[in-house]
Amino acid sequence: MELIKIDYLQIGVAASKLLTVSNLSINSGQKIGLIGNNGAGKTTLMRILAQEKLTDSFTFKGRVSSNCNFAYVSQLLDAGDKSGGQREKLALNKAITQLKNMPNGLLLLDEPTSNLDITQQQWLIKLISKSKIACLIISHDQNFLNKVCDSIWYIQNKEVHNFSGTYEEFRSFSEDQRKRAETTYEQNKKHLEQLKRSYNLHFNKARTFSHNKKGLSSSDWRSKSMGKQKTVNNVIRAGKNLANRINKEKAEIKKPQMHYAITLKNGNNAITDLSISPKSKALRLEKQPVNAYGQKLFSITQEANLTYSSKVVLTGQNGIGKTVFLKKIKNRQLTGFYNSKLKIGYFNQNIVTSQTDKTLLDSLFATSIFDDSSTMQVLGDLHLRQYGQQKISDLSGGQLVCFNLAKILTGQYNLLLLDEPTNFLDIASVNALVEFVTAYPFAMILVSHDQAFIKQLEAVKWQIKDRCLITSASQRKRSRKSNDNELELLKFKLDQLMLDSQTSISEIKRVKEQIQNLQ
Repeated sequence: MELIKIDYLQIGVAASKLLTVSNLSINSGQKIGLIGNNGAGKTTLMRILAQEKLTDSFTFKGRVSSNCNFAYVSQLLDAGDKSGGQREKLALNKAITQLKNMPNGLLLLDEPTSNLDITQQQWLIKLISKSKIACLIISHDQNFLNKVCDSIWYIQNKEVHNFSGTYEEFRSFSEDQRKRAETTYEQNKKHLEQLKRSYNLHFNKARTFSHNKKGLSSSDWRSKSMGKQKTVNNVIRAGKNLANRINKEKAEIKKPQMHYAITLKNGNNAITDLSISPKSKALRLEKQPVNAYGQKLFSITQEANLTYSSKVVLTGQNGIGKTVFLKKIKNRQLTGFYNSKLKIGYFNQNIVTSQTDKTLLDSLFATSIFDDSSTMQVLGDLHLRQYGQQKISDLSGGQLVCFNLAKILTGQYNLLLLDEPTNFLDIASVNALVEFVTAYPFAMILVSHDQAFIKQLEAVKWQIKDRCLITSASQRKRSRKSNDNELELLKFKLDQLMLDSQTSISEIKRVKEQIQNLQ
């Protein structure tokens, strides 16, 4: 059954076109991922489908036909006294419960995994995959999209297009499209050069007819040239035709958007000044408890070392102490060795840049350790290039988060601590960040729950689990073995409880949840 039908919809903002949607629909049971760059209009389109009121700066043409009961879970929720993951789970559970008892349900989700840890993401993937409720999901989480979506709506050139297939199939399709566009562009360029060479030959040939030949009087030259007038006219006509073709093809040829991997090889003297000898450690943390708010969060049970160029991804469930750990390293509050040359840059999404009339470019260039080209590349990857001359005080909330990230990435540091850097980035920016991290010449510790991002990085994995910081493969192996043993014991316990008629339902539920958390 058709739940949503859009024959035509044009969305404008501030008197300019934002987005056009033509001939798209959402049917019962469909799971659709909506993707596009930040600022492309994804959330605006979803809010229109959710029948939410927008500001007067937006204009609309067209109509959306709706035959469904929907629940909308927006990206920015009121946290209250709960963590981001907790509030997201509550909102998602409430929305799905609400639609279960309604016909023609449609779930509208805006970045549902941005506050969820890996365990919670797995819970959501199972929930949506098993549900028969149709979904339209805005997400930059490529692993999540691939696991739950059977169709992709993608925004390209201010239009929404449909692709029927998984996200992985869409990526393959997009890559083929990109390669074809680049091949066509190169072929068109070569053809244009050929036309220009041909035009130059005709132009030079025509010139020979307009000059007096050596040894001939003007009257004799004119007499001999009369018979060649037809040839002259043909050459001139062919030259004009070629010139017209060149102008036409020059206007039609369009260079496709090309992304060049950032290398960061060219920097100023700050890179040399920040370098630490490969023989020296940047950081060494001794065995110790990590405390906060008057209680122990977890323990560092064996010495943790970081070399001058190490890239480390730190994972663990929400609320386990990852952010506290980064802050304590930033403030050098953990016992251990900190290299005397160590300069630490710290990013989290709650950093507020001081309000200033400085432009974005002036602020970045003043502190960047990289050359102008690499700094501009970072800006482009974070979709900030067009705002370069804008005052920092005029940036929107999302733009400010990206600016803060750019400021830290290019700043005069040799150890970066990045706490969930991908949360407000679109897919293109996440992939560009992978390239940046790979090429970055110094050490880095990243906290992330984005599984596709982590997989692409191929970095060293640290994990906080069972209230311990696990930094080595042997420890992880022991931890997995311990978990497997615990899992088997819990499964055995569940079997026993199920056989016992006196067992309460709440006890069975509790054990089932423990099993699910370990799987």
